Amino acid sequence: MTKTSYFQFRMLFSLLKNGIFLGILLLFSCCMKFRTSTPKIYKKFNNQTVKVENHAVDGKNMRYVHTGSDTLPLVVFIHGAPGSCDVFFDYMKDTFLLQKCQMISLDRMGYGYSNFGKAEVSLEKQAYFIASILEKYKDKKMILVGHSFGCPIVARLAVDYPQYASSIILSAGAIDPENEQMFWLNRPADWRIFRWLVPKSLRVANDEKMAHVAQLRLLLPKWKEITIPVTYIHGKTDGIVPFINTEFAKKVLVNAKTTFIIKEKTGHFFPFKNPAIIRDAILDYL
Repeated sequence: MTKTSYFQFRMLFSLLKNGIFLGILLLFSCCMKFRTSTPKIYKKFNNQTVKVENHAVDGKNMRYVHTGSDTLPLVVFIHGAPGSCDVFFDYMKDTFLLQKCQMISLDRMGYGYSNFGKAEVSLEKQAYFIASILEKYKDKKMILVGHSFGCPIVARLAVDYPQYASSIILSAGAIDPENEQMFWLNRPADWRIFRWLVPKSLRVANDEKMAHVAQLRLLLPKWKEITIPVTYIHGKTDGIVPFINTEFAKKVLVNAKTTFIIKEKTGHFFPFKNPAIIRDAILDYL
């Protein structure tokens, strides 16, 4: 292949790839919001007791969903990117869990109905906004459960607000700054020419992704401050958050009593495909 034909090929490939990318964005913008309206939440829970709360903090709104008796220990679910409170609803409707605990699932800042579409890439600030909700439950034993991008936020909560964390569960945690997996879509989605086409939920997720390495490096010296019990769960066939994050967890959780649960032939979304894994970890702490 001559040099000229090589560059022609590369240009054609780039146009085709970006054309596919543009098509994907148009499709996503039509159908992907990753959020559930309040009336639909009440409908999903049918006759079960559920409360949808809106919490104001620093002039911004955070929405969360609560189930269970307020006399019981509290389990707090923190979703990844993109996502919203609804990904944990199966847990919150679990009648056996409801005998043991009350549960909260929240829309993280930027997602769902929490300042939707405006990214907050700071792990410290994400933890701050969530902590302002947990103040209401400060006299309760609290178990924090994170998935994917939610895991470093759980860690930051445990460091900055130890009064709100009795134990934590990290599932498929995106916690290692040296092994943050980037996908070919991430950089084009950040270009101004395409950015306006990206659905708000995916734009927020991409903003978090582009800032994630720097944020994880800020968290590096703080892991040693976690001294409460930790359960770390990861699947060996996770194609989104590399399994090597498990080795990172072993290196940094030096002062915590940590239980590692390694699942063979298990991918990134095991908390939703096989909820018994997280459910059992929660029950161990209850």
